[in-house]
Amino acid sequence: MQAVCFDFDGTLVDSEIFHAQNWSQYLSGLNIQISAHDFLADFAGVPWEKVAHHFSSIASIPHSTSNVVSDMERLTYQAIMERGIPAKHGAFDLIKSLHGSLPLAVVTGSPRNYVEGILAHLGWLHYFDHVFCGDDVANNKPAPEIYQLACRTLGVPEYQAVAIEDSQTGAQSAHSAGLRLVVVNDLHPFGAEMTPYRYDNLMEAQAQQAKWLVA
Repeated sequence: MQAVCFDFDGTLVDSEIFHAQNWSQYLSGLNIQISAHDFLADFAGVPWEKVAHHFSSIASIPHSTSNVVSDMERLTYQAIMERGIPAKHGAFDLIKSLHGSLPLAVVTGSPRNYVEGILAHLGWLHYFDHVFCGDDVANNKPAPEIYQLACRTLGVPEYQAVAIEDSQTGAQSAHSAGLRLVVVNDLHPFGAEMTPYRYDNLMEAQAQQAKWLVA
């Protein structure tokens, strides 16, 4: 393999329930009731634009999709300042073990300011050669476009790049683009039809690194 691409939310940072709670709070203010648990089950890994479009299509929201996303960005930044978002266990060790040996990228559907801000706060931004975000492409995950862009920019063929993902949405994007897929998820196991490389956590994935990185 010639490059490794990391998803962000739920893969590098433990943010899925964080975002679910924020969305639940925001939607409640618009008289849309959905628990954080139910939001997580239905929308984990789904880009914010698609989440906003979904709820705009089923309820009378007095905002455009872009305004909903902007509102959520502001709410998220405020919540980050108040509570912070912890890194996933094992993320930094895996990043350090790979850094310098081959190009590393973050490939995410989330907004750039949010992603790069958290990476900088964690002191991780300089470990990555590129950060690719949803607004870099016309069609966000689960479309393959963002992974195709990443491989083009990194200068590697898709079949020589690894994608590490935690959600069905992101996994479908990477699989459709032709990358070698590594799934890391201990809550909702999935992906048996897409990859043999499935682990409960990043520590386990690192321990099995020779299988998915070299084989």
